[in-house]
Amino acid sequence: MVSQAERGHFQAMFRKVDVDGDGVIEQVDIDQLVQAAAVRVGAYPGSPNWRRVTALGNRMWQELSNGADADGDGKVTAREFVAAYRRPEFLDQVAVPFELAVLEMADADNDGRISLVEWLTWQEAKGIPSSDALKEFQQIDADGDGFLSHEECVQHVKKTYTAQ
Repeated sequence: MVSQAERGHFQAMFRKVDVDGDGVIEQVDIDQLVQAAAVRVGAYPGSPNWRRVTALGNRMWQELSNGADADGDGKVTAREFVAAYRRPEFLDQVAVPFELAVLEMADADNDGRISLVEWLTWQEAKGIPSSDALKEFQQIDADGDGFLSHEECVQHVKKTYTAQ
Protein backbone atom coordinates (compact mmCIF):
# COMPACT_ATOMS: atom_id res chain seq x y z
CA MET A 1 0.00 0.00 0.00
CA VAL A 2 1.29 3.45 -0.90
CA SER A 3 1.08 6.08 1.84
CA GLN A 4 -0.21 9.59 1.15
CA ALA A 5 3.34 10.98 1.44
CA GLU A 6 4.63 8.40 -1.05
CA ARG A 7 1.74 9.13 -3.39
CA GLY A 8 2.55 12.85 -3.43
CA HIS A 9 6.25 12.16 -3.94
CA PHE A 10 5.64 9.77 -6.84
CA GLN A 11 3.08 12.08 -8.43
CA ALA A 12 5.64 14.89 -8.47
CA MET A 13 8.18 12.56 -10.08
CA PHE A 14 5.59 11.37 -12.60
CA ARG A 15 4.79 14.96 -13.63
CA LYS A 16 8.49 15.59 -14.32
CA VAL A 17 8.69 12.59 -16.64
CA ASP A 18 5.30 13.24 -18.28
CA VAL A 19 6.86 16.05 -20.30
CA ASP A 20 3.80 16.82 -22.42
CA GLY A 21 1.46 16.70 -19.42
CA ASP A 22 -1.10 14.37 -20.99
CA GLY A 23 -1.34 12.09 -17.94
CA VAL A 24 0.64 9.18 -19.37
CA ILE A 25 4.30 8.53 -20.09
CA GLU A 26 5.17 7.48 -23.62
CA GLN A 27 8.51 7.07 -25.34
CA VAL A 28 8.22 10.62 -26.70
CA ASP A 29 8.19 11.93 -23.11
CA ILE A 30 11.45 10.12 -22.31
CA ASP A 31 12.96 11.31 -25.60
CA GLN A 32 12.01 14.93 -24.85
CA LEU A 33 13.38 14.63 -21.31
CA VAL A 34 16.70 13.30 -22.62
CA GLN A 35 17.02 15.92 -25.36
CA ALA A 36 16.17 18.78 -22.99
CA ALA A 37 18.86 17.59 -20.57
CA ALA A 38 21.41 17.33 -23.37
CA VAL A 39 20.59 20.81 -24.66
CA ARG A 40 20.98 22.29 -21.15
CA VAL A 41 24.63 21.27 -21.07
CA GLY A 42 25.42 21.70 -24.74
CA ALA A 43 25.77 17.96 -25.40
CA TYR A 44 25.36 17.86 -29.15
CA PRO A 45 23.88 14.83 -30.97
CA GLY A 46 26.49 12.14 -31.38
CA SER A 47 28.69 13.36 -28.53
CA PRO A 48 29.65 10.84 -25.83
CA ASN A 49 27.37 12.48 -23.22
CA TRP A 50 24.47 12.61 -25.67
CA ARG A 51 24.94 8.94 -26.65
CA ARG A 52 25.20 7.82 -23.04
CA VAL A 53 22.10 9.67 -21.83
CA THR A 54 20.14 8.69 -24.94
CA ALA A 55 21.01 5.01 -24.46
CA LEU A 56 20.04 5.15 -20.79
CA GLY A 57 16.82 7.00 -21.65
CA ASN A 58 15.97 4.30 -24.20
CA ARG A 59 16.68 1.65 -21.57
CA MET A 60 14.41 3.47 -19.13
CA TRP A 61 11.58 3.49 -21.66
CA GLN A 62 12.10 -0.20 -22.48
CA GLU A 63 12.01 -1.14 -18.79
CA LEU A 64 8.95 1.01 -18.17
CA SER A 65 7.08 -0.28 -21.20
CA ASN A 66 8.06 -3.92 -20.73
CA GLY A 67 7.84 -4.08 -16.95
CA ALA A 68 5.23 -1.51 -16.00
CA ASP A 69 2.89 -1.08 -18.98
CA ALA A 70 0.51 -3.75 -17.69
CA ASP A 71 -2.03 -3.41 -20.49
CA GLY A 72 0.57 -3.14 -23.27
CA ASP A 73 -0.87 0.04 -24.75
CA GLY A 74 2.50 1.82 -25.08
CA LYS A 75 1.56 4.23 -22.31
CA VAL A 76 2.60 4.19 -18.67
CA THR A 77 0.01 5.50 -16.25
CA ALA A 78 0.84 7.05 -12.90
CA ARG A 79 -0.11 3.79 -11.16
CA GLU A 80 2.16 1.77 -13.47
CA PHE A 81 4.95 4.32 -12.97
CA VAL A 82 4.75 4.00 -9.17
CA ALA A 83 4.84 0.21 -9.44
CA ALA A 84 8.04 0.41 -11.51
CA TYR A 85 9.78 2.91 -9.26
CA ARG A 86 8.98 0.90 -6.15
CA ARG A 87 10.94 -2.06 -7.54
CA PRO A 88 14.52 -1.92 -6.16
CA GLU A 89 15.96 -3.47 -9.34
CA PHE A 90 14.38 -0.75 -11.49
CA LEU A 91 15.88 1.92 -9.27
CA ASP A 92 19.35 0.36 -9.12
CA GLN A 93 19.62 -0.76 -12.73
CA VAL A 94 17.64 1.89 -14.63
CA ALA A 95 16.55 5.04 -12.80
CA VAL A 96 19.71 5.71 -10.79
CA PRO A 97 22.13 5.16 -13.74
CA PHE A 98 19.97 7.43 -15.93
CA GLU A 99 19.80 10.21 -13.35
CA LEU A 100 23.52 9.96 -12.62
CA ALA A 101 24.33 10.25 -16.32
CA VAL A 102 22.15 13.35 -16.57
CA LEU A 103 23.68 14.81 -13.42
CA GLU A 104 27.23 14.02 -14.51
CA MET A 105 26.68 16.05 -17.69
CA ALA A 106 26.84 19.08 -15.38
CA ASP A 107 30.55 18.32 -14.82
CA ALA A 108 31.70 20.86 -17.40
CA ASP A 109 35.42 20.41 -16.75
CA ASN A 110 35.20 16.59 -16.62
CA ASP A 111 37.12 16.34 -13.36
CA GLY A 112 34.80 13.68 -11.95
CA ARG A 113 33.06 15.95 -9.49
CA ILE A 114 30.55 18.77 -9.64
CA SER A 115 31.56 22.17 -8.32
CA LEU A 116 29.14 24.65 -6.84
CA VAL A 117 29.37 26.78 -10.00
CA GLU A 118 28.61 23.77 -12.22
CA TRP A 119 25.69 22.80 -9.96
CA LEU A 120 24.23 26.30 -9.95
CA THR A 121 24.58 26.56 -13.73
CA TRP A 122 22.83 23.22 -14.19
CA GLN A 123 20.02 24.03 -11.78
CA GLU A 124 19.51 27.48 -13.30
CA ALA A 125 19.15 25.84 -16.73
CA LYS A 126 16.36 23.72 -15.21
CA GLY A 127 14.65 26.85 -13.89
CA ILE A 128 15.46 26.24 -10.21
CA PRO A 129 16.07 29.41 -8.19
CA SER A 130 19.69 29.90 -7.11
CA SER A 131 18.78 30.00 -3.43
CA ASP A 132 17.04 26.62 -3.67
CA ALA A 133 19.91 25.17 -5.70
CA LEU A 134 22.45 26.39 -3.15
CA LYS A 135 20.52 24.83 -0.26
CA GLU A 136 20.27 21.54 -2.11
CA PHE A 137 23.99 21.57 -2.95
CA GLN A 138 24.84 22.11 0.70
CA GLN A 139 22.62 19.17 1.68
CA ILE A 140 24.20 16.89 -0.90
CA ASP A 141 27.81 17.92 -0.17
CA ALA A 142 28.12 15.59 2.84
CA ASP A 143 31.82 16.23 3.43
CA GLY A 144 31.53 20.00 2.94
CA ASP A 145 34.43 20.21 0.48
CA GLY A 146 32.55 22.37 -2.03
CA PHE A 147 32.27 19.59 -4.61
CA LEU A 148 29.83 16.78 -5.23
CA SER A 149 31.60 13.46 -5.56
CA HIS A 150 30.21 10.52 -7.47
CA GLU A 151 29.16 8.84 -4.22
CA GLU A 152 27.43 11.98 -2.95
CA CYS A 153 25.53 12.15 -6.25
CA VAL A 154 24.57 8.46 -5.98
CA GLN A 155 23.20 9.01 -2.48
CA HIS A 156 21.30 12.11 -3.62
CA VAL A 157 19.70 10.31 -6.56
CA LYS A 158 18.73 7.31 -4.43
CA LYS A 159 17.21 9.60 -1.83
CA THR A 160 15.33 11.48 -4.55
CA TYR A 161 13.78 8.25 -5.79
CA THR A 162 12.87 7.00 -2.34
CA ALA A 163 9.53 8.19 -1.06
CA GLN A 164 10.15 10.83 1.58
